[in-house]
Parts: sequence; structure tokens; C-alpha cells
Amino acid sequence: MNSILMYNSKVIKALYFAAKAHRNQFRKGNADIPYLVHPVEVAMILQENNMSEEIVIAGLLHDTLEDTSVTQEDIEREFGKKILELVLGASERLEGREHTDWKTRKSHTIEYLASAPLDVKYVSCADKLSNIRSMLRDYEEVGEELWKRFNEKNPLEQKWYYVGLTESLKGLESLKMYVEFKSSVELLFGKYKAN
Repeated sequence: MNSILMYNSKVIKALYFAAKAHRNQFRKGNADIPYLVHPVEVAMILQENNMSEEIVIAGLLHDTLEDTSVTQEDIEREFGKKILELVLGASERLEGREHTDWKTRKSHTIEYLASAPLDVKYVSCADKLSNIRSMLRDYEEVGEELWKRFNEKNPLEQKWYYVGLTESLKGLESLKMYVEFKSSVELLFGKYKAN
């Protein structure tokens, strides 16, 4: 398969759109890494798992609604209703999200993903795999200091969330990205000293 990321003009358009939306943003706890690295990695994971163009584009755009000034109308106008639905599905959709505690929000995500449409599960799995890869790299560098970067700083709560995600996404067991996600969760939380 040709590299979708390199040769497809719609994907390139989405890459520029995401780059503009996430400009001046950096990865949590690491001001040296532009935020755009994350959605690009998500899109690459999706491409490596032979996902459709629409799913790859949704991977590039998956954090724009939560973390930037991009609106639903912007995404629908530029990329269509199907991609908007995928981005919405991969976003943390919870009424009053900004006033809801971490555990309630994450419980909602775990429950939602258990019965989410398959395309949404694909985008979410790639997103969570990118996150856990980043956490593993950072753990190798800073050890237990890693947990201080998160809103919920208790590693046991982080473990609860990520193990819950592996359960919600287990219908994807035939995909390389799910296998890596599950083994990475086990690896990271196996390193945690309190285990």
C-alpha cells in the first residue's frame, strides 16, 4: 500500500489543518515536543493498520475539538459529516466535561468505547496507543516523576483507566495496534514500583 500520509491530498489538507489548529501547543510535560507529533503518530498508526482515508484523517483531527478553537462546523465544512462524526466519537463527549471530575470522565470514556462504532474504536485505539508509547518513553527518562504530569497523579488510577480501555477495545484483538496497546499498558504498569 502506498503511504496515504505522503500522497493523498485530502490527508495533506487535514495535516495542514491540524498543524494550524495545534500551533504553539506542546505535549503534556514536554515543551520540546510540538503537540502535532501526537495526531501525526495517530494517523500513522491507523495507516499501518490499513484503515480508510476517512479514518486516517479523523486520526489527524481527533483532538481539534477538545484542545483547540476548531468547531464542529469547521470540520464538517472542510472534511464532511462522516469525518466530523468520527472526530466527535473519538472526543470525550460528556455534558459539563469541564466541571466533571477525572474519574467520572474516564469512566464515561471506558463505557462509551465498549459499545462505540468500530470506526470510532479504531481512532481511539490509535490515540491511546500513541499516548501509552509516549508514557513509556517518558517513564524511561523520568521514572516515577511521570505521574506528576497528569491531572490524576495517582498511578493506580492511571492503571485503572488504561486497563479499562484495553477491556473496552478488546474487540480489536486482531489488529496490530491493539496488541501493541495492550502489551504496552501491561509493560508500563508492570514497571510502576507499587505493583
